[in-house]
Amino acid sequence: MVTHHGYIANGICGEAAADERLHGRSEFRLFNPTPHRTDVRMRVFFSDRTPVTLDPWPLDGFANRYLAVPQFAPQVFAAAGPWGMTLESTEPVLTDHILVAGLKGDTVSDRFAGGVSDVLAEPAAAKTWWFGDGLRLAFNPQTAPIPYNEFEWYHLLNPGPRDADIVVTRFYGPGDETTQRLTLAAERVMLLDNFDTAPPNRGHGIRFSGTEPIVVQSTRLIYSLHGLGEWGAQIHTPRPGRASATATIDQPHA
Repeated sequence: MVTHHGYIANGICGEAAADERLHGRSEFRLFNPTPHRTDVRMRVFFSDRTPVTLDPWPLDGFANRYLAVPQFAPQVFAAAGPWGMTLESTEPVLTDHILVAGLKGDTVSDRFAGGVSDVLAEPAAAKTWWFGDGLRLAFNPQTAPIPYNEFEWYHLLNPGPRDADIVVTRFYGPGDETTQRLTLAAERVMLLDNFDTAPPNRGHGIRFSGTEPIVVQSTRLIYSLHGLGEWGAQIHTPRPGRASATATIDQPHA
């Protein structure tokens, strides 16, 4: 019997508290495009604790099921912070994950509220991931061409049993690149931002190269021209990446 897989890396769940600015909630749409009933088995991964395997969810043929996080499993998702998930089923299931998340600011502003990150579950983990539109905007408030700044989150999931050593390479042009090295523990997720690691106002391509298969998804956020403290940060848009088995000559972990 064939087992179909799906991977989600960009989950965030929790309310912003006095000592924690990160907050998030999300929802799933699971659609079975076949006439055959299937059970969807979910395993949830966290940044700081062991994974949890949920009871299977039944999904009839041609059925569309809605699940809200944390409501459908509050004992698992309440105050989870960053999380990821693997899904297994005997039929191919389309999984649409819609995330609302951000950082709490010192004041409340709904001026740019309403952004979400909407991604489909990835069909497989891979050792190499590419993003073509890396960016961090940091403008002078007096001369800014748009009314906000931007930065990016990268959501990394390592669903496997071994730690993954990862090299993040940012490409700005021929001979102009930077590298960042990190380790993602086995069966853990990591929320990585480019707020302090990417130079402002320089577009670039990005490669994540790991020693183990991982999943990388990305989200762009907006924040005040006067800094994160004014009204925090809110999701602007998801940013698609591409998994690849293609190595380049200087890629150590293809």
